[in-house]
Amino acid sequence: MIMNKITWYLKLARLDRPVGIFLLIWPTLWALLLASDGNLKIFDLCIFLAGVVLTRSAGCVINDIFDRNIDSKVQRTSLRPLAQNKISLMGAVIFFIILGILSLCLLLALEPYAVKIVFLCSALLMIYPLTKRLFVIPQFFLALAFSSSILVAYAHIQQSFPLEAWILFFANFCWVIAFDTIYAMADYQDDLKIEIYSSPKFFKNYTIPIILLCYALFFLFLSVLIEKQEIFFFNLFFGFYVMLFVKKYLNNENIQSDGYIKLFNLNNYLGIIITILIIYEYLM
Repeated sequence: MIMNKITWYLKLARLDRPVGIFLLIWPTLWALLLASDGNLKIFDLCIFLAGVVLTRSAGCVINDIFDRNIDSKVQRTSLRPLAQNKISLMGAVIFFIILGILSLCLLLALEPYAVKIVFLCSALLMIYPLTKRLFVIPQFFLALAFSSSILVAYAHIQQSFPLEAWILFFANFCWVIAFDTIYAMADYQDDLKIEIYSSPKFFKNYTIPIILLCYALFFLFLSVLIEKQEIFFFNLFFGFYVMLFVKKYLNNENIQSDGYIKLFNLNNYLGIIITILIIYEYLM
């Protein structure tokens, strides 16, 4: 009975689906490597990895708390713990508070300037679920929240935000808009029936071009940060290949809801490849 309850709490934090964690880890690792000029400390790496896991988990919990009445109406989310009443609302709130306290403990290891940035980022985490009801492109706020770890990394290591920090921030911002719009396309038909916003509902027939544009900007901004010529050209070629693949995939008229989720999941491998390129540049 207890193990079964624990399993539902793990599902509430999406720890059974770690793709979201990885999509946060990769840009955080990029920022740590760039900010430290490749001399990344193991202690800093551990602190930020723990922070990513805790904050992403807390974000999922607060999202499900706000969306508990909506999730039951959407096929993809109807099996979530709160939607099925497997966990009480009070239990979810207490779980969120515990995750928040654990996250706050990590602040003791950060530089004061970084701590200030963390509190600003926490505000984005809290308001994101509400933006789906108030803002026509809620993915905009999710992209800000997912990119905030980049600013925290620079604030901790350099206590400043050089131009490269903002370039990386906007690169990741575009990437998140792209992959989360793909993710939202899986719920498009259900979202039409309920009063929440999403980027596919806003962009409509322009959704695929917008996704491709965001991927193009992602690779373009990343290329600006690459110094090694051979990696620079590989990144541009790889980006062009990714865009062709995404375009062909999304233009398939027979694509189903789970097809969008599979394409979304492939972004994890994209993050891995970019990470390898950045590490390779410093090794060279």
